Amino acid sequence: MITSPWDQGTRLFEVALDIRSAAHELIAANIANEETPGYKARHIPFRETLDAVLSGHHPLEPHNTHPRHIPVADEQGRLFHFATREIAGSGPDGNTVSLEKEMAMMAENAVLYLAVNQFLAGRFDGWRAAIDEGRRG
Repeated sequence: MITSPWDQGTRLFEVALDIRSAAHELIAANIANEETPGYKARHIPFRETLDAVLSGHHPLEPHNTHPRHIPVADEQGRLFHFATREIAGSGPDGNTVSLEKEMAMMAENAVLYLAVNQFLAGRFDGWRAAIDEGRRG
């Protein structure tokens, strides 16, 4: 199980930010490969990944494809162990990337990342205020 110095609520925000960040990277990779023949768009299912991480699984740990490579994918080419899924359908060249869908997903993911970040910042502000009040009292 992944250890965290935070309470359960803060841990939830921490994991959500990690997943949103990973999703952003994967969407960016999809966009970068929009014209790569045979490329299959991949996405991280947020809810399933969040549930897996919170239950002690490690789907966000990267895996090396070669001992000398920077660790970013497992042997099947998935960015994160069992946390990605390919998008069905394909264009004439076998590529499944839809630039419009990817851009919309990136915008949605960015908004959700910022929302989680705001919740987490509010939590830290609350702790900071409690600490400051304790110093004054």
